[in-house]
Amino acid sequence: MADPQNPLAQIEADFHELKNQYDLFFQGKRRGEPISERKEFENKLLALSRRKMVKCAEQHSFGNLQSRYYSFANLWARTMRDFEEGRLRRDKSGALTRGGLTSASQESGPARSAPSVHGAAPPANQGHIEQAAKDFLEARKKCGIQTNPSELQSFRNSLESRAKEFAAGGKKVAFHVTVEDGKPKIKARLS
Repeated sequence: MADPQNPLAQIEADFHELKNQYDLFFQGKRRGEPISERKEFENKLLALSRRKMVKCAEQHSFGNLQSRYYSFANLWARTMRDFEEGRLRRDKSGALTRGGLTSASQESGPARSAPSVHGAAPPANQGHIEQAAKDFLEARKKCGIQTNPSELQSFRNSLESRAKEFAAGGKKVAFHVTVEDGKPKIKARLS
């Protein structure tokens, strides 16, 4: 237990408690994000930062605590953004996982050529991606944009990664090449 006479020890204990509350939230054992606890901690941190610290050890400890807090605050913000944008999902136990795959399903069996979400079909077939990449190169040539056949693999990889992003949201994708204002563009249609 933190010493009530030492505000630095108390705020250190408060930081550990806040971190534990966020861990519980991300593991699915707490219903909501600990926003009020975080605001309360930030107010205590601000109040302590305004206090004069004579000892160098206290200054160093406080600076270290601030640095750790802001690192975790950035991590929590990124994790929440990934969750809100669909890059993270809750699994059956309530814990957050990347792309909806649990660690058990990632470890089982040999590596697959095209990742799928919960055993679903790939977001776009390879033939379609290959054709869309070729159509895009052809459209660039028609628009007078210098093209290199070696760019085909780069376009193919780009389309595959975009298709995987859409698959994280549980959607299938079809790519279509259009020319707008003399510039070729690849558009995705979700189904």
